[in-house]
Amino acid sequence: MRDPEDHSRPQSTEPVSTNLLLVGALVVLSTLLVYQAVTSRTAAVPSGNYKPRTVTPRGELGADEGADIDVFRRASRSVVSVKTKGVQRNFYGGGTEREIASGSGIVWDASGYIVTNFHVVQRSLQAGTNTTLEVQFPDDIVVEAEVVGGVFEHDLAVLKVVPSDVELHPILVGTSSDLEVGQKALAIGNPFGLSQTLSTGVIGGLNRTVNSADSGQYLTGLIQTDAAINPGNSGGPLLDSSGRLIGVNTAIISPTGSYAGIGFSVPVDTVVVSVNRVLDEASGKQTPDKLGASVFSREGMLAQGYASELLDRGRIVSGVIPNSAAADAGLQRGDLITDINGGRLTSVSQLHDAVQSHEPGDVIELAILRPNRTGVVSITLSVTLRAPKVFF
Repeated sequence: MRDPEDHSRPQSTEPVSTNLLLVGALVVLSTLLVYQAVTSRTAAVPSGNYKPRTVTPRGELGADEGADIDVFRRASRSVVSVKTKGVQRNFYGGGTEREIASGSGIVWDASGYIVTNFHVVQRSLQAGTNTTLEVQFPDDIVVEAEVVGGVFEHDLAVLKVVPSDVELHPILVGTSSDLEVGQKALAIGNPFGLSQTLSTGVIGGLNRTVNSADSGQYLTGLIQTDAAINPGNSGGPLLDSSGRLIGVNTAIISPTGSYAGIGFSVPVDTVVVSVNRVLDEASGKQTPDKLGASVFSREGMLAQGYASELLDRGRIVSGVIPNSAAADAGLQRGDLITDINGGRLTSVSQLHDAVQSHEPGDVIELAILRPNRTGVVSITLSVTLRAPKVFF
């Protein structure tokens, strides 16, 4: 008998079998769910009447596709990767080798000369002996290269590899003086480290002037193209539809630093002259110059910030070689030449042609303007050995 003052909870009198029934029901329900999932998957499997899809033959490629493929197969053998590697030092004085700059290059001839951009190898020159310069060929053979020289004003450099170390396939060299806006252009290079990449487009403009962020200078007379050019394409070839070299890819205009539809190449005519200058200098040769002075082109004057109204008045002297005929006559950088031998000076080629039509000892007359002098300068032409603007 329970004490009337005992308020504790009474013991349950429900049978244990009730809990067992609940557990059993849950097991049955789980089994049914698993069975339904399995059967639904089985029903999704095709029946024995399923027939695999038939592969449709590709058919003939279009004429333009075949032409691009042919150009790439032939020209890509002449495109290399150029890498500058250096040692990154740690706190304890040790270090690990890493890549500090990269770009593309072009096999110029069978002697082992490689053409690329100055800014691709600039870090190698600045860092000196702490870096190595490597060229990787399409067959993945990697060899060390040395810088022969270059023309800074055109952002071009010439490298040299030992020709016996690799199989060389020199690029086909074309011309750039006869290019037309709208003609096809193809670029091959190593954008973002992706080797042997082809992009296609057209020539969008000629004689462009661009401030190169990489080299820190104005580049003039460039070819504009919408063939995709990205970081890593620098130094690679711009080709025409015949696979001939028409330019060396060197710069882009982009708010992001990557492809935005406007890229620029140094014209191949400029490349040929620059390479010849470098190799002549390397072999001890120098270029004779009868005047000893040069003037800015129209684009060059605008790039240097000269007022546009000066373009119709003449050409600005861009440089004077020491001890030359022009220097002896008192011509200075910054002088505005308005006339030559009584005729208005309107272009770089006009000055060049006028000088080349005379012999050493002949006198030419230049009408000039400068802040503290206006008048005519008489220059007696004489042969001066002109050292080209190269870096070593």
